[in-house]
Amino acid sequence: MDKDPWLDKWIPTLKQKSTSGPILELGCGWGWDTLELQNTGCKVIAADLSTENLSTTKSTVPHADVIQLNHSQTLPFANHSIDVIIASLSLHYFTWTVTLQTASELKRCLKTDGVLLARFNSTDDVNYGAGSGVEIEPNYYQIDTRTKRFFDKETVQNFLQGWDIRFLEENIIHRFEKPKSVWEILAQT
Repeated sequence: MDKDPWLDKWIPTLKQKSTSGPILELGCGWGWDTLELQNTGCKVIAADLSTENLSTTKSTVPHADVIQLNHSQTLPFANHSIDVIIASLSLHYFTWTVTLQTASELKRCLKTDGVLLARFNSTDDVNYGAGSGVEIEPNYYQIDTRTKRFFDKETVQNFLQGWDIRFLEENIIHRFEKPKSVWEILAQT
């Protein structure tokens, strides 16, 4: 696994936008992005459903605030209370109805001109399951014991309907064992 420098180009924007509060990182996993954000001076609330992931994040980034939550449900934040939300490869586990509800919930939590920085599995991501398994909905599959959604450009744009999309690009990343195809977005409320 190589270092995944995806946040490097966004750090100035993230720091500028998060001056009044912490960045909310949804699906923090093992804390790789949490650590990078904290190392650049950003305050972060690292959120994940998995207590194991949160424990790993806390040991990797001892000063991080961690919270367990299911981001497919109502988030425990007031309306328009967060400046920046980051969701790297964490918004793809749900039916399309729940995925759209999640988009709406993220928008509810973000302040006016708040920023969502996210990455989504691409429909070209054949190394990590695109087009395989049992298709439940278009581009949403049961792969072994998990469900996983894959996005094309139109689906990403539908997820972000009503947002001001500032950046939308398909990329290949090398965070994992094999190359992974993702959509990367930056959008504002």
